[in-house]
Amino acid sequence: MENRVDFDINESLKNYLSDPASLATPEASSALLDCENDPESLSEALINTELEPIIDAVADNPDNITRSSIFDSFQFLLKCAPTVLPDQNTIKSKPNHALHRLSRYTSHLPPNTLSKILDVLVSALAAQADVVHADLESDEQESIQHHKQVLEIYAFLLQWSIATVETKAAEKAASTSVARGRGTGKGAKGKAAAGKEAAWDPSTQVLTALDVMSKVLKLKLGKIFLTTSERDTFISLFTRPVYQVLESEARVKSAPMRMHAFKVLCIAVKHHGHAFGIGIARVMAHYRLTNRPIRRANVHSPESVVFRTSFGTHGRISPHTCRAI
Repeated sequence: MENRVDFDINESLKNYLSDPASLATPEASSALLDCENDPESLSEALINTELEPIIDAVADNPDNITRSSIFDSFQFLLKCAPTVLPDQNTIKSKPNHALHRLSRYTSHLPPNTLSKILDVLVSALAAQADVVHADLESDEQESIQHHKQVLEIYAFLLQWSIATVETKAAEKAASTSVARGRGTGKGAKGKAAAGKEAAWDPSTQVLTALDVMSKVLKLKLGKIFLTTSERDTFISLFTRPVYQVLESEARVKSAPMRMHAFKVLCIAVKHHGHAFGIGIARVMAHYRLTNRPIRRANVHSPESVVFRTSFGTHGRISPHTCRAI
């Protein structure tokens, strides 16, 4: 029987927040590991060859994410894309391998690969949420610990995946703006690649991810995460990427995106005691300082009632106001 991952959410999260490249992936596909010191060999064809059977395995059974080879292969691929823009990167340490050193500033994953990873994680998490809900309703105590681990793994990988997607989207927006200003001088091959990237838009996938986050947060998580610290850690895996989404001006201009993002935060506060307003206050301050339209956009938007009742006139969130969620 294949090895199962010994996943410690606190250790993994600590390493991820310190430096994603520091997460060890010894059980990843050997073909992927061979690329660590030969970045040029990580071609799109090789990525697809290694990723497709992993996607099929997880789609067939969400529990397969606990197989060490699958979990480490996902982590390996996610390490090949930055989680913040280069000018925001404050990590001082240097990864041991050339591929991950380069990936700190430039994605070695095509946009379509980022989308595939996000898609399968969201779909599998949604399926797992249905299984967990059924077991909780039938009071299946024997499966609780297993559900806890699987939910933590998916939530951990999902926050990472969204970070890479949002970073790539921000990078694309910036490069498009620059290209418009000075024109392009690329050859046919470069133009084809640029065309593919220009057509890439993960907005619908991000909306679906936010919707699934809300679905998971509506589960009776108190029966799974028995201590406050366990619950808070798990909830942070959903709220952290939401705050990153809200830091994008393009995302905030989208009414559906705001609605979905605020819904996740409302559920986190109302049902799980998420810290009142710290994250959203930071986002509001960000837009206030940069004179961006988050406040004005929400005054007349369809979900303005949700925004005002959830975050108040000062952008502060209250556990007593998200009554409709």
